[in-house]
Amino acid sequence: MWKSALIVVASLGALVAVMLVPTRARADFGRPRDGFGIGLGMGTGASGVSAKIMSGPGAFQVVAGVWGAGGGEGRYAHIDGIALSIDYLFEMPTLARSPYFNLDWSFGLGGGIGVSTNGGTPGVAAAGIAGLEFNFTRAPFDIVLEYRPSVGILPGVGIELIGFTAHVRIWF
Repeated sequence: MWKSALIVVASLGALVAVMLVPTRARADFGRPRDGFGIGLGMGTGASGVSAKIMSGPGAFQVVAGVWGAGGGEGRYAHIDGIALSIDYLFEMPTLARSPYFNLDWSFGLGGGIGVSTNGGTPGVAAAGIAGLEFNFTRAPFDIVLEYRPSVGILPGVGIELIGFTAHVRIWF
């Protein structure tokens, strides 16, 4: 259990270090995002540091941290190691605009891999993603809520049709 706590603390330390690096954060988000965002989030089986970088008509989203969700029931209900989740998202046109945030959406595919630190079986999963993004216009932040049905490949084949993830990021 202490290894998982150490991974979470190291992830948070890396996030704070990146946020303290002098850089110019943009605050004019009336147009679609560009650059990159970093924060905390969840991916396919992974929870930890979340990063998103825009690439052409879409974006790559990566989550590095711990394997599992840390509580509850289900396939990834316990923290059992380190993990990496990678997604490709197709960024779609804005659904709604307000003076405070734009409501955007995206969809895509992703996958995750986790390695147990307790000698357990590695985990591999793939997922579909449909997300709603609250991109704030007066500050360089976003909050993302995603529907993420997944197919587990290891440590056994299984389907989870109900799965949700979230991200909170600052943009540079």
